[in-house]
Amino acid sequence: MTRATTILALTLAFGTVLSACGEPADAPVEDEIQDGLRLLSPRRQLIRLSVDLRGAHPSADELDFIEQYPDAYGEFVDRYLDDPRFVKRMTEIWNRSIRTRTGETFFDPGDAGLGMLSDEVVADSVGEEPLALIAHVVENDLPFSEVLTADYTMADPIVAAMWDLDYPEGKTGWQQSYYTDGRPHAGVLSSTTLWQRYPSAGVNSNRHRANSVSRIFLCDDYLSRPVSFSRTQIDTLTNGDPEDVIQTTPVCQSCHSTLDPFAAHFFGFWWEIDGDIADQTLYRPEDEPFWRDQMGNHVSPAFYGIPTSGLEEMAEHLAEDPRFKECAVQTIFDGITQRHTSDLDREELHAHRQVFEDSGLVVKDLVRNIVMSRQYRAEFVEDERAERIPVLKTVTPAQFEGIIADKTGYKWTMNNRPALARNVDGLSVLSGGTDGRYVNEPNYDPSVGLVFVQERLAQAAGWHVARHDLDPDREGEAILLRYVTRLDTPENNREAFAVQVDQLYAEVLGVPLELPTDAEGNVIVGEDGEPAEPPEVEELIALWKRLYSVDANPDRAWAGVVSVVLRDPMLIFY
Repeated sequence: MTRATTILALTLAFGTVLSACGEPADAPVEDEIQDGLRLLSPRRQLIRLSVDLRGAHPSADELDFIEQYPDAYGEFVDRYLDDPRFVKRMTEIWNRSIRTRTGETFFDPGDAGLGMLSDEVVADSVGEEPLALIAHVVENDLPFSEVLTADYTMADPIVAAMWDLDYPEGKTGWQQSYYTDGRPHAGVLSSTTLWQRYPSAGVNSNRHRANSVSRIFLCDDYLSRPVSFSRTQIDTLTNGDPEDVIQTTPVCQSCHSTLDPFAAHFFGFWWEIDGDIADQTLYRPEDEPFWRDQMGNHVSPAFYGIPTSGLEEMAEHLAEDPRFKECAVQTIFDGITQRHTSDLDREELHAHRQVFEDSGLVVKDLVRNIVMSRQYRAEFVEDERAERIPVLKTVTPAQFEGIIADKTGYKWTMNNRPALARNVDGLSVLSGGTDGRYVNEPNYDPSVGLVFVQERLAQAAGWHVARHDLDPDREGEAILLRYVTRLDTPENNREAFAVQVDQLYAEVLGVPLELPTDAEGNVIVGEDGEPAEPPEVEELIALWKRLYSVDANPDRAWAGVVSVVLRDPMLIFY
């Protein structure tokens, strides 16, 4: 299918959309500033949208289409929200809060009959359990409160074997599954994976777990609250019984008056420190009242002053709390926009929250409202918001991995695991990501580590493309090198080289090379009356010649050229 016929197919696919879009735009770039903002060009808007929602660039045909019909942006939003990769992006965003992708199995897989699998494979499945429930909710347009109220968990065969779950017979992949040990079902709050990630023992009395739930779902971290102790109070804390001190010291009660009744819900998960996998993962309903022994009768299960009968009722109160909705909006908003919101963003967040609530807490509707906003699509901000709205964003490790795989077909794996999306050997952290343990805030600033990772990945992907595309016996179409063969050189087919370099930039970066212009902005014309070539064409042809001169290997020469394009900063900034 040629590009012209593909664009025609896209046009027909959009159908009646074009009647709203009108005629192709003569000037697609919105130059004027409105409400203190200037928008990106339609091409760059679509690139940003696709990277944020799918972790991949748009196709060349989609970019050509949006340039002709800028008003089709909303239709692309709907299309990308229905893309399976959108669900993966949501789990990436939520893992920054839930932090279960740590690479840990917690127990020897052999104890669960999984000794034939590597620890890494088991860890990837185990760490996905709570995130898979979020993915299920998002994919099926369920109210987001279901992550706290679902009477099931999500499991694949590995998780089902590890935690001894009731998994549908004859099924594969992630399916609704059930714990059979008598635990109350409260969405992710019933997940063994979550409570292995956030253990509790001794005098902690599940407070770690309660604070983790508060941090994840209410965006309220007790540990970030300012608490000041006098010298006398410190002496008392050091020398007295911890529980007595907590209950009799007013400064302690400023947190513990709500934290401890919250923590009292989790004693059914008060697992043995020693023992086999069953001893340390089974829920014990008979241990639910154990809060009396640990905290005393002055504490009983409650949610911020509302007495509860147990974990399920507490989860229902949590799901109905206005802060739960606010936190969900903030978590998704921050993850998509790469913003660290504050009170200054309250009005903007309130507008998104209203849409979220009106939709019945459907995540796709919330995200649609975010990416349709002018703030999201801005390339320039002239007022005080300039300090808060990033107009140039940096790809996350998982996004970059997806972009390269989509453009080149090359997937960077180690031991069959995604090298960047799963932080293999620390590569995700090196390139700005998190590890769920020690590095929990992504780095959106340019770094040496990110550039280093880009260089290595570009080299490997460039070699993959060259060897595939130049193979005379290859199966299928070429990935990127569609206009040259192993026999072509700049001397015998320079025109093909020029077209190929130009198309590499257009397809990889999504933005065609700019023609050279003079001081007045006029396109420079050559002696043949044709526009002069962009300087990148001559430079990369010269690079090809130098690489080819080493051992007359066209694969190596083109691998070097492709890798240079893949190392362009535009691929990691969008």
